[in-house]
Amino acid sequence: MSPVYLDHNATSPPRPEALEVALPLITEHWGNPASTHQAARRPAAAVEVARGQVARWCGARPRDVIFTSGATEANHLALRGALGGGRLVVSAVEHPSVRAPGLALGASVAPVDADGVVDLDALDALLTPDVRLVSVMAANNETGVIQPLTAIHARVHAAGALLHVDAAQLPGRLPAPQAWDLLTLTAHKAGGLKGAGALVLRPGVALTPQQLGGPQERERRAGTVNAAPIAALGAILDLPIPGHLGALQDRLAEGLSGLGAVVTAASRARLPNTVHVRFPGIPGDSIVMGLDLTGVQVSVGAACASGAARPSHVLAAMGLPPGEGVRMSLGWNTEKGEIDRAVHATRRVLAQHEAASEVI
Repeated sequence: MSPVYLDHNATSPPRPEALEVALPLITEHWGNPASTHQAARRPAAAVEVARGQVARWCGARPRDVIFTSGATEANHLALRGALGGGRLVVSAVEHPSVRAPGLALGASVAPVDADGVVDLDALDALLTPDVRLVSVMAANNETGVIQPLTAIHARVHAAGALLHVDAAQLPGRLPAPQAWDLLTLTAHKAGGLKGAGALVLRPGVALTPQQLGGPQERERRAGTVNAAPIAALGAILDLPIPGHLGALQDRLAEGLSGLGAVVTAASRARLPNTVHVRFPGIPGDSIVMGLDLTGVQVSVGAACASGAARPSHVLAAMGLPPGEGVRMSLGWNTEKGEIDRAVHATRRVLAQHEAASEVI
């Protein structure tokens, strides 16, 4: 029996539509898009098609789309490239690829409430005249909680600053946000390929290149343009959002709640594919490892941090035990039977944990 994969917020298997456009750019039309000869024409054209698809998805101009190696690089480029000599504010629940460079740049941290939503009054207090950039993710990669970007954007603009939004979790789940000045995204969490991301700018936003050595991407990001995953990124953004995710999310949340799980931020707007739970008193990594042995693959949080066995800064910011979280995230190919298998496997793991506790 195949494993049940419920870690799509880390990455997803490629969709056929992504492979259809990417494979020919690997096996046949593999030229460097920046070259001037015939071998470059197909990959260069594919990149420009994808640029238009990204622009259409988020309501931008194609010329304002900058392709990168992924969302992490795009986040670094946004923070370092747009900050200038001003100050930075980041939310307390940002992905490590924003949190780490943000703290290195001396960022102030905007607190969140018990559900992980940015405290707007506290944000207002941080928006001093020297703040140039504020970074708030569209939806949290661990809990799925969606931020009130329209309200945040209004406050940031009233203070004369710019808003950077990390939208890496939105493709394949929700439409693009409209309230932003800089937007980062990737598609490998929705069936695209790893190795491509994008930073999109609103007209008039100045950006200082951080990677030098070539004229690619209008001299804003040097390096060979990776046509295959970029084409896949564009293809994913053109697909309709799967309609089955919400019902499966509800089924999973109800099943886990019946086993004693506490669903994180259950009353808040969340991604339709993410169920984050805690089993009070039980370490999340124990649940994750137990499920893995049964063939159910989930995580404790961000793949960029979970391998280091660090407590979740997201849960800590929400005032929750930072080591109890378990994240189950659905994807384009998740089926109802897999949800039921995951709930059944969780029941077994909890029973084993209880039995072991009694022996101790």
